[in-house]
Amino acid sequence: MGDDLGEVMAVLDNKLVELQVVWLQYRQLFGTNEDTVHLLNRTAGLFFQIIQDQLWDGVLLGIARMTDPARSGSNKNLTIHSLSPLIADTVFRSEVDALCSDAMAECEFAREHRNKRIAHRDHRHAVDQQAHPLSGISRAKVERMLDSLRKALNALHHHYRDTTVLYEDFVDHSGAQLLVHRLEKLERLQKPNPTS
Repeated sequence: MGDDLGEVMAVLDNKLVELQVVWLQYRQLFGTNEDTVHLLNRTAGLFFQIIQDQLWDGVLLGIARMTDPARSGSNKNLTIHSLSPLIADTVFRSEVDALCSDAMAECEFAREHRNKRIAHRDHRHAVDQQAHPLSGISRAKVERMLDSLRKALNALHHHYRDTTVLYEDFVDHSGAQLLVHRLEKLERLQKPNPTS
């Protein structure tokens, strides 16, 4: 892979793992079952609404960053588009370019929300959201966006290392799932005992 490409891959790998971890926390809290959402609302509804919004926007922002152009004016960005210029094999470079283009197209929703709502406030949308709506985003679209990023990075892992990274299979023993378990336990302990 070489030092330059290896260095870029290491950073992008770490960023994609971070995104997957944050997305896992979101899914465990707000995208697994309605009982968990009701538990969170009973426990501290406003707080968990803020957490939900921040996790959601954080994932969209991270996806947008990973698919930004390799340059913004005179500044270099470290994105999936930083990979191709570092690949010597022209045939493989074309394959990676195609995967990055697919990811770019798939992740357009994230960049739109980043540019018009999260990082900036688009005037027309802010003043009249009905007349100037943003594209709809769903959990399924976020899953597809993350999958397109995994495919692009795993193409390099497969080509250079004959391996696949399971970015989405993060084992979590101290995050949202533990919090939900403890909140459920606390709620059970606080219920009055009918036999006393």
